[in-house]
Amino acid sequence: MNDQSRMNKKRRMILGGMAALAGVPLLNTIFSAQALAAGLPHLKDNDPTAKALHYHHDATKAPRADKPNMPAKDQFCHNCMFVKSDTGTWRPCQLFPGKDVNANGWCASWTHKAG
Repeated sequence: MNDQSRMNKKRRMILGGMAALAGVPLLNTIFSAQALAAGLPHLKDNDPTAKALHYHHDATKAPRADKPNMPAKDQFCHNCMFVKSDTGTWRPCQLFPGKDVNANGWCASWTHKAG
């Protein structure tokens, strides 16, 4: 095998390795999107954080109180700044990592979403 042929073989190996590494973020994105589409487990009433924050799946049954510029009757998870999705009945919330909350729910940390 001559030097030129050896160099070409090394180049092909390096380029192949680079192409494989470039594909890793793409695969990660695909599998993450599938995981998000499947949804997270729903927050349970007996979750310690849910209890501490007085979370209710149905905001109309929660001990809501008027807040500046937002009457209690208009406070729901779907318009809270901590909920990280604008669609679906169950949505991820920053306050309950790894769990979905009901869009029509409420907790004591409710804060109006800007915009």
